[in-house]
Amino acid sequence: MQEMQDYVNNLKRKIRVNKKQIIFVCIGTNEILWDSIGPLVGSYLKQRIGENKVLGDLKNNICSQNDLINYYPKIKNKFIVAIDSAIASKELAGEIFINHHPIVMGLGVNKNKGTIGDISIKAGISELEKMDEKYVKKFSEKIGEGICFWYQE
Repeated sequence: MQEMQDYVNNLKRKIRVNKKQIIFVCIGTNEILWDSIGPLVGSYLKQRIGENKVLGDLKNNICSQNDLINYYPKIKNKFIVAIDSAIASKELAGEIFINHHPIVMGLGVNKNKGTIGDISIKAGISELEKMDEKYVKKFSEKIGEGICFWYQE
């Protein structure tokens, strides 16, 4: 996994908007271990920066365009930071990717369930059959901690 300071510095470089305009949209389902990173990060962020800044958590998964349509009033005119897991090669597993483009939900399993985000944060995961809950939780906490550190500066 990449170093926390590198991750936070990358957040600082890539997200340059008023934090009051930001909403975090955490994508995935807690029914599939490797896809639960988004909901875990969402639950973490809700506890630390507030429920009104985060959509998607362990209780309310965001997995499709229909889910996004339901939340449209909350995300309209906001700067959206979309967070999701991304299937990656072994070399990129454990990396956190921050990009200036949206996330296409379901792309890793050859589906297009909708697009969301002005900025995307993707958790690189690999060897899905070898993942365990401890690793997924630790990875999710790291993503959440970095966001909180950046957000509260």
